[in-house]
Amino acid sequence: MGGLLVALLVIPTLAITTARLLPGDTLQWVILRAFTPVAIIPYTLAVAVLVALSWDLRSTARPVAAPALALVTSLLLLHMWWFVEPFLANAPGSATDKAMTVMTVNLHIGRADPDALLEAVDRNGVDVLVVEEITPSALAELDQRGLARRLPHRAGAPEGNRDGIMVFTNDPLSDQTEIDTSSPGFGIEMATAGGPLRLLAVHPIAPNNGVRQWSKDLDLILATAKESRGPTMVVGDFNATLDHPQIRRLLDSDYRDASADAGLIWRPTWPSPSQRVRIVGMKLPSLFGLDHIFMRGPLTTTDAHVRAVPGTDHRALVTRVAWTDASAHASD
Repeated sequence: MGGLLVALLVIPTLAITTARLLPGDTLQWVILRAFTPVAIIPYTLAVAVLVALSWDLRSTARPVAAPALALVTSLLLLHMWWFVEPFLANAPGSATDKAMTVMTVNLHIGRADPDALLEAVDRNGVDVLVVEEITPSALAELDQRGLARRLPHRAGAPEGNRDGIMVFTNDPLSDQTEIDTSSPGFGIEMATAGGPLRLLAVHPIAPNNGVRQWSKDLDLILATAKESRGPTMVVGDFNATLDHPQIRRLLDSDYRDASADAGLIWRPTWPSPSQRVRIVGMKLPSLFGLDHIFMRGPLTTTDAHVRAVPGTDHRALVTRVAWTDASAHASD
């Protein structure tokens, strides 16, 4: 019975490990990679069963349990390493009082509750708001409720479909350039209290709308981020987790994940618990971190959390980003 339980736990989970290790360009491969952190749970349970079998001197499975334990433990440690690796990147310098609160949220083609969104802006003291899938009607409702008064500077444009993306800030904006992804993105220069900061607002196509195009979009975002000069933040709904290859390459190119920087261990942003997203007839729990804030340069994060916004299938990601004293040293 114990061996059967181990097989039921390990064999399906091996598909996730294989997808994380090997290249693949199918939708199934993309989905399996997104489950990489979840694999820690069945591997942990399998290790517990195998430990019990190995210690049971009367068990006929004992000769097999010991080598199986070594194998499954190795797989568990591999997934744990993948999970903790983003947390090991160190910020350059210590946080200063020059800070800003950054929030990003997908409005689900304008369906997000505007009052709840602005209440989140007010409650968190948001200085930079990046919204994806903003429609003209959603923008009108937000402006009617005083968004322009709260965050007077803006860039980007609303659209009647999923292509709308905008940035609203307390700081002046300039030098807007387009990122030619399937769903438009753009770069903008911010004049912050800590100095000039390049912000890339992005929203690549979802993989279920075409894995090849999704991959091309992420490659273009990665290339744009690498080419950016000076301190940079890349913000938006990436439709990808930290375990997808383009995101891993971004983290390998001096960018850090703001949530990990703040020590936020678990931050699923999709699907929001209030939305009924189903796979094979079952409601999908909130498992995936698809919304990200990545940063490069003398920046660190002092706080991060996710927040539900009624009406949208994404949770908002909110971070407190501070300039570090390394920026002052760089200008000496």
